[in-house]
Amino acid sequence: MTLIDRLLMREVLKALLVTLLILMLVLLASHFVKLLGKAAAGNISPQVLLSLLGLQAIKVLGVLLPPAFFFSLLWVLGGMYRDGEMVALQAAGVGPARLYRSVMLLAVPLALLTAVLSFEGLPWANAAIERIKLAQRDVLDIGGIRPGRFNDFDKGRLVIYTRGISDDGRRLQGVFVQDRQHGRSGVVVAREAYQAFDEASGDRFVILTDGRRYEGRPGQADYAVASFGEYALRLPRLDLGQGRLRVGARATGDLWRDDSLPARAEIQYRLSVPTGVLVFALLAVPLARTRPRGDVYGRVGLAVLVYFVFLNLQRVAERWMELGVLPAWLGMWWVALVMVGIGGLVVLADSFWLAGWLRRWRERRAA
Repeated sequence: MTLIDRLLMREVLKALLVTLLILMLVLLASHFVKLLGKAAAGNISPQVLLSLLGLQAIKVLGVLLPPAFFFSLLWVLGGMYRDGEMVALQAAGVGPARLYRSVMLLAVPLALLTAVLSFEGLPWANAAIERIKLAQRDVLDIGGIRPGRFNDFDKGRLVIYTRGISDDGRRLQGVFVQDRQHGRSGVVVAREAYQAFDEASGDRFVILTDGRRYEGRPGQADYAVASFGEYALRLPRLDLGQGRLRVGARATGDLWRDDSLPARAEIQYRLSVPTGVLVFALLAVPLARTRPRGDVYGRVGLAVLVYFVFLNLQRVAERWMELGVLPAWLGMWWVALVMVGIGGLVVLADSFWLAGWLRRWRERRAA
């Protein structure tokens, strides 16, 4: 590894860390606001907020590495062009091929790291997030119930209204509960309610005290009314097995054994993430080229357009695979080939060969 390689890698890594940190902060701040809204509405427990935020960070880290690396390369290489450093390197014999070698020394390890995050970290984080959210549908968190409004759980099968919460936050006061058991609707009115957990069975209960239960079918007069000193309402449990997980949360090994189109599309998407690091490394070198003492932004506008074209082509290709529009053997590889072709056009546009051909063509037109 030469001095030029170490210089370029050091500068790109510094820019990459800053870019990645900024993107992570923006996305996680937005996601945290959404989680706070769900916690305030009683949909999730405040105790799982940090866990969900940490899992979201693992989930987006691999996805953010390709664009962060792309724009870091553009910034560093563009700065070297603007400051005249690239002209000096070219005069010393450092051509495009030598520059690509330095870039690839950093791109290949980053692509391997992104592959690990995409194949292992992404599905693990998605599965953990889904399991937490599914578990939250089972758990009635007293602290998450807001007084003076109807709080629904288990997709509306359980509705709880409370007039207020005790000072210690563990008991509901003036409780109204509507639930369905064995196809019959029931309404319970109680003075207080609190949560209990049975360690032997793993079930959770809402214990209501000093109240009445009304049970029957709407529109019929055969309602049953019962008074109670203490009434236990078991919360339904959900099956959190592998079969309930969506495709994006399933392990990569499990997807390889699945021949369905959604599974194949998900595998291709996970492959496209580390491939994007290598594709952007190839695109960044020609796109970073600018005139000495030129505009500080250089071709950033074109680079942003190229990135969003790549991102949208990825989604389109994945959707086409799910619908069976594209054959499985083609997958999403054509997206990378299209982007490499765009990079080749940029290189051609900057080449002396094209400039000479255009000059000769104009001279023939003028003659």
